[in-house]
Amino acid sequence: MSLEEKVALITGAGSPNGIGHAIAINLAENGADIVVSDIEQGEPTHFQKMFGYDYGAHKGLDKAVSKITTLGRKAQAITADITKTEQVKNLIKTLIKDFGHLDIVVNVAGGAWGSNYIDKYDEKLWIKTFDVNLFGTFRVVKYALPYLIKRKGTIVNISSIAAISHTEYLSAYDASKAGIVSLTASLAIEYGPKGVRSFAILPGSIETDLYDMEVKAASEILNVPADELVKKEIEVCPLHRIGQPIDIAQVVTFLCSEKASFLNGIAIPVTGGTELRYPY
Repeated sequence: MSLEEKVALITGAGSPNGIGHAIAINLAENGADIVVSDIEQGEPTHFQKMFGYDYGAHKGLDKAVSKITTLGRKAQAITADITKTEQVKNLIKTLIKDFGHLDIVVNVAGGAWGSNYIDKYDEKLWIKTFDVNLFGTFRVVKYALPYLIKRKGTIVNISSIAAISHTEYLSAYDASKAGIVSLTASLAIEYGPKGVRSFAILPGSIETDLYDMEVKAASEILNVPADELVKKEIEVCPLHRIGQPIDIAQVVTFLCSEKASFLNGIAIPVTGGTELRYPY
């Protein structure tokens, strides 16, 4: 799936064991030049601190650039906070100045802030979750679109299976990820006629640093051994395994290739079929 002469931007690529990092490397392995981006300095939430999560953003950008250049591709790291319009504008401006054009945008940056029943949810944390997940995705595509139109490019937005299969306490995250699916459909309708194809990916459980933290947290809260929780999750998945970042990356690479040239606007669960068995 040759992506030679294409330039790709991946946000949220700072965690060395994250989905964005894997996507960047896989696109480069298939010929693309890469710009990786993330916030300059991450700060863990109170919940993350409780369970020893070392916030992954920004830490792995240099590692990604090193891996990509080893593959013989051009690579650059540009830090940006996607909740800040001027930083997003500067991200795109710098990319175009240094690379000349833009063919692929993959919006990975996201997260969940706060967890509670709706009537008890901290309003500021609800808004922050939307500001990063939905509005951040909007900002990046808004300012990238003029350049994507010129190249008949591709947009891939990382949503979540939580967009269609919900759990308690995560209403802000679920709703914001559902908004990404709707935004993606609008992009497909409005910019498909200009040659820009748009997709949403809905990952299930993917074995990243954040997933490990969530398992540890659930284990302590429920007083159930972590390996038992993972075992149960594996049993629920028809493929009997937890997803890996490369599972997402390979789907993204396919969608950005000519092999997917007549696909547009679809939301693709990459879950091993977990949501098909019983409530996620």
